[in-house]
Amino acid sequence: MTRRRRQVGLAGENAARIYLENQGYQIVETNYQCQLGEIDIIARENNTIVIVEVRTRTGLAFGGPEESITAEKARRLHRLALLYLKSASGVERPCRIDLIAVMLNKDTHELEKLNHIRGILAG
Repeated sequence: MTRRRRQVGLAGENAARIYLENQGYQIVETNYQCQLGEIDIIARENNTIVIVEVRTRTGLAFGGPEESITAEKARRLHRLALLYLKSASGVERPCRIDLIAVMLNKDTHELEKLNHIRGILAG
């Protein structure tokens, strides 16, 4: 991954984290890593664990960030969520997977648009 791409990704994740906190979510963990991959943000909304995938773009040349979730990525997110829930405390809680699509200014990386889509995968 190029340095610029990593910077864009980090800026998008930061914007998403701030947005979630402002909406009353409690951030449990960021950049959770395991053998299957990484979960960008794990949050809690009331009693629900929310697995958040953040997709960030600086332009629409390759489509919007909402369009970047492939079937394979969706399957991986589902497996990651199950693995996280299994490894987390033994308390069963409702869980959902959300997408936060972030558009940043190409030059300044300032937030231009944020779209929060709740429950992107059917259980």
